[in-house]
Amino acid sequence: MAAHSSTYHHLRSCLLIGLVASASGFASVQRSLHASSPLKTPILLPYAANYIGTATSLCSTQTDVDTSTNDQLGGVATFEEWFTSNSSIGAKVNSVKHALFHTNSLRGLEFTSKSSSDLNRVAVVPRKMVLSVPYSEDDEGFRAWDTNLSVRLWEECNKGKSSAYYGYCALLTKDTNLQTSSSQPYPSTAPDSLRHWTPAQKAPLESSEKGKKLLNAEKKQQQQWRKKFDSLSANETQNMTYEQFQWAMEAVHSRAFRGDFGALDGGDGGPLRKLASLLLPLSALAFGAVYATDPSMNDYYLPVALVAASPVILTMVADQKGSKEAVMLPLIDSANHLQEADSVIEYDPTVDSFVLSLGRKCLVKEVDEAGERAQVCISYGIRGDSELLLNYGFLRGVTMEEVKEDADRNEIRKRLAEVYVSRNP
Repeated sequence: MAAHSSTYHHLRSCLLIGLVASASGFASVQRSLHASSPLKTPILLPYAANYIGTATSLCSTQTDVDTSTNDQLGGVATFEEWFTSNSSIGAKVNSVKHALFHTNSLRGLEFTSKSSSDLNRVAVVPRKMVLSVPYSEDDEGFRAWDTNLSVRLWEECNKGKSSAYYGYCALLTKDTNLQTSSSQPYPSTAPDSLRHWTPAQKAPLESSEKGKKLLNAEKKQQQQWRKKFDSLSANETQNMTYEQFQWAMEAVHSRAFRGDFGALDGGDGGPLRKLASLLLPLSALAFGAVYATDPSMNDYYLPVALVAASPVILTMVADQKGSKEAVMLPLIDSANHLQEADSVIEYDPTVDSFVLSLGRKCLVKEVDEAGERAQVCISYGIRGDSELLLNYGFLRGVTMEEVKEDADRNEIRKRLAEVYVSRNP
């Protein structure tokens, strides 16, 4: 009987510890797709200690055929200066940096450490560095999230160095946003997405039933985007053409994340979320003090259980009352896609920041003239070929190493069309 009693008290203690641990309010983040597509929760695979994967060149990519190092790394120096300048508010980067892969044809992130212990929290991006809007659809009585986020992104890029997000804009525009006297259009953030294909490049997709549906989806998307632009106010369109709106929409649809962050900007649920965060260390302290004086906790079990559970309860209420948000995450969104990657992107309310941690399957071995390196990949979730080609301009498992080294845009798109049709009859 005594043994059973001891086990019972141990289980109660574990329950309270579990409640405190689960109350951290971390929100997993989803990579966004076009507004008409349902978002799927990314599969988070188990963490593995051995950090270098055996796979080679598996990251799906958005490729720029210009192999000029200066062109491909355009905006990186400005971004790094900006990111470092925000270290005082908590911006941190550990063992990752921007680098070129695939014979300088691909920009991504490189993992620079040889220690698996450095895979945790490789990037911490404070809330103040993140562009965000409440998540809503056009049919919910509000203007859609992608329209609002695109307008905000363009406005910030248009401010040049005076923007609080100038470094992030510089990374997206390869420093073009800082050239105030230049009328040069911003470079595409997804240059091989279907909207950029010529009619001749799209023609092979007509041989497939799924290809025809994809072409119809792209046409419908363009009609929707035009309608969204036409709905903007005169003040908003005064400094933004439809082509510039398209650039912003493309950046948003290829880089934004969506998640339940418990009304981070306040409003319904906001104060409760903050209260839950403040109660977390207090409840842990209360549990520790009581357990130290009375390990059996016979006299204190119910009231302390309520204190320990309160962050969970408040967080649940906040999530119910709060709204989802769409966010653009500097540095984190520089990683290329690998569906199997066991990446974890979370919002940590205790530091008011978004945090990226990696697993072994996030690192893809790259061997080139620079030697053996590890490219960082994250998972955008489970994405079909049609979704990837429409908004990102790549296909799973297809790398540009399969085409000629000096291939132009036409060769790349021809290869993408061939693979798509073969997979999707």
